[in-house]
Amino acid sequence: MKRHHTIALVLITTLIAPAVTFTQEATEPGETLNPAVIDVNGDKIYAAEISMTMQNIAAQMGGREKVEDEKKLMQMATRRVVEQQLLAQEAVRTNVQPNELRLAEMMQALERQAGGREALESNVKAFGMSYEQLAEHVREIELSRALIEKQISPMVQVSDEEVKAFYEGNPTLFDAQEQVHARHIVFSASLESDAQTVAEARAKAEEARRRALAGEDFAELARELSEGPTAAQGGDIGFFARGQTAPSFEAAAFALDPGGISPVVRSPFGLHVIKVEEKRPARHLPLDEVSDHVRSMLVQQKTGQNVAKLVESLTADATIVNLVDTTQPVTQGTPE
Repeated sequence: MKRHHTIALVLITTLIAPAVTFTQEATEPGETLNPAVIDVNGDKIYAAEISMTMQNIAAQMGGREKVEDEKKLMQMATRRVVEQQLLAQEAVRTNVQPNELRLAEMMQALERQAGGREALESNVKAFGMSYEQLAEHVREIELSRALIEKQISPMVQVSDEEVKAFYEGNPTLFDAQEQVHARHIVFSASLESDAQTVAEARAKAEEARRRALAGEDFAELARELSEGPTAAQGGDIGFFARGQTAPSFEAAAFALDPGGISPVVRSPFGLHVIKVEEKRPARHLPLDEVSDHVRSMLVQQKTGQNVAKLVESLTADATIVNLVDTTQPVTQGTPE
């Protein structure tokens, strides 16, 4: 793509940022709550689409409170929606069909998250968007995914030599820390709990430990007695490394040999009895153990690069109009 096409798209996202305010109330009588802000080859992108995408990106970044630059967030969201529109248009042009079952499942998931169809309709209405407009937005997302799945992903190949080269070129990525696989029985008593609550929880923990030491099955005891979320799994918390849990819990677990049962341990989450099932020493993971993961990662990387090239080409040939500031010229790609 010619450099001026890239600059033009950046200018579009920059111009929109200060001009579009995503609010739940129109500022003037008769003003539309969800204006069209960009035209991509004749298809409109609306303010609500960008607003929702901003929320999704912010969530991926750890929450809106962690976003330091709202203008940059809007630029990222705008770019994503424009690129999504271009990919969806290419899917239609090349007769790629969306997965209708997946579409239905996506809409059902949105309804469940919102608390039902009526609640979802109410939520999107606050952005000035109808349920049908939301469904169309989701359809464009699915179309872009289907295009990638059917036309780009099948062309991506990663050889054994590439997997080996990445593995040998990034040795520290495959250094595994010492890990322990543990189960626990926990009784609720926070660090702020009064003395009586702690004493009662400790008595229950000591009794659970006595029964475990007497030979009762630890997993069954956890299912019967534990007050934590892992009770249904027999107290199984899987493997963990140092630094991934409370220091007191970690110290007790790593001090045990496989099969060992700890004294009662207090943490911010309560009073625990811990059993270690297995230990893994620190080691360098062999290639045959990680090759599938490396291959998958390289496939994703190559797919992303190919998608970026396609978007670049589509943008070069696109007519993208900023509808917020009509004094700006049309952005139109021309063939190389």
